[in-house]
Amino acid sequence: MVLPMSGRVRLLVSAICLLPAAGGNAQTAPQTPGQEDATAAYKSAAVLRTTTRLVVVDVVATDSKGHPVGDLGIDDFSVLEDNQPQKIRGFSFRQTSTLTEVREPANPKVFSNAPRYSGSSSLNVILLDALNAEFLSRTYARDELLKYLESGPAIQPTAVYALENTLKLLHDFTTDTKELQAVVENYRPRAPTHVVDVYSAATPYSQHGDYTTTSRSLEATVSALGALAQVLAGHPGRKNLIWLSAAFPLAFYPESYGNAVNPINTRNTTGDAPLHDSVTDHNMFGKVRGFSDEIERVANAMMNAQVAIYPVDCTGLGKNSRATAASTMRILAERTGGKTYVNRNDIEMALRTSMDDGATYYTLEYYPENKNWDGKFRVIQVKTARPGVTLRSRQGYYALNPGEQKKDGDKDLARSLSDALSPDMPASTGVLFHAGVVLPTEKAAALTVNFAIDPHTIAFEQKSDGLAHASLSCAVVAYSDKGSPVKKEINSVTAALKPAELEKIMQGYFPCKRTIELKPGHYNLTLGVVDQGSRLIGTTTASVSVP
Repeated sequence: MVLPMSGRVRLLVSAICLLPAAGGNAQTAPQTPGQEDATAAYKSAAVLRTTTRLVVVDVVATDSKGHPVGDLGIDDFSVLEDNQPQKIRGFSFRQTSTLTEVREPANPKVFSNAPRYSGSSSLNVILLDALNAEFLSRTYARDELLKYLESGPAIQPTAVYALENTLKLLHDFTTDTKELQAVVENYRPRAPTHVVDVYSAATPYSQHGDYTTTSRSLEATVSALGALAQVLAGHPGRKNLIWLSAAFPLAFYPESYGNAVNPINTRNTTGDAPLHDSVTDHNMFGKVRGFSDEIERVANAMMNAQVAIYPVDCTGLGKNSRATAASTMRILAERTGGKTYVNRNDIEMALRTSMDDGATYYTLEYYPENKNWDGKFRVIQVKTARPGVTLRSRQGYYALNPGEQKKDGDKDLARSLSDALSPDMPASTGVLFHAGVVLPTEKAAALTVNFAIDPHTIAFEQKSDGLAHASLSCAVVAYSDKGSPVKKEINSVTAALKPAELEKIMQGYFPCKRTIELKPGHYNLTLGVVDQGSRLIGTTTASVSVP
């Protein structure tokens, strides 16, 4: 499991630009002038992320009228994992007023992927689906979103993304509804208009909004959601993902929990049959492609990143009950602790309710009693003794072993890193860092990038030798102004730290240095760090001119 960040890296600019070189093995990070500020920031950060799982569960509590309940204490909750009681180690109540804007680095040669806001409240993400929706549905959803923004609501920091053939950031987190309104008004999707399947298109009896999702769109959807999980992983607190779509992939979720205590009914709304026997895509020629592994990884990444999904069906009210889509949407929402809005004509209300719903919540933390990391899905149940209170939370996690992840997922991780390093992808925050760029000089012909990585976002593995092990890769990719790749440098750095060395690292930063030789000219750099232990990625961009 991955811990959320409660603090952020705030390294002094001089400390970053003068970072020492990191060879193949990082032992300690020497202190540099001004490092005291960074030390104070790290001391306020989250507990060390190691392979000891701290499970984080956000819980929304409402009364019989759907209003948030804000006076519950730790003794009002109980947590069960696979029906076994767990001891709650951490407890907090989150409200809308605890987010503050983080100051950007003052030095133009220092770049960072640290989130803009810090604190413990919720963030909102609106995802406009241009891939799985026809033109009329997209237009309706856009108009309803504009109507909501035009009303000038007081909102928590909100970002707007688009799902085309890839994930696209339209506007980063802001509380300015006018800015968001302008972005949505000017957005013109590049993705092709969604076409209904050949059988529905050929019959006069097909109903509006009755779609079949293709293998290509399913693959793009899974890839985009995986990227979004990496983008949101380092942002603090709960994230409410409001997904405006129409054609949810029919087999979008893992086939089952494989556990008798599964709290979700995976049958469709008629109760006749399971949603799918397996997560596959069937085309008209009888070929089958399985998506189960990809989807399980995405689902786990979303839950680990504290993302609650709020699917909103943008086709509006229709004659077709859209039972399959409704069932898929319901499972997505219930699994992550969100809510579903389907077959209704009040998208504006769904937007408002979704944002309000996740703005007040509790966070519970526990270390699982079961220490066998067998990769199986574990069901989480949160209960309260308070009468008349309804609780909603994520419904589990995969007990993944980092060693097994590495053995089975190197190709998938390489593909995810390649996608994250593309020039038009949003910054990923799974691993947080600051990076100082040093231009070539007469003494050093290559451009140098000094990474100062927040050690609280690294998964250190405690092994039998008594040392804390970590393995990371740092990447620098140079693109031309037209977006063509020019050069790429990716190298690995490892650490095997004694307790005292680890403590020193945790009070400072984890160093990594990369050089790249470039001809004179202007370049757009993508800087990235991937943690081999947690499979999390951090990226940011930099614009430089090489003399």
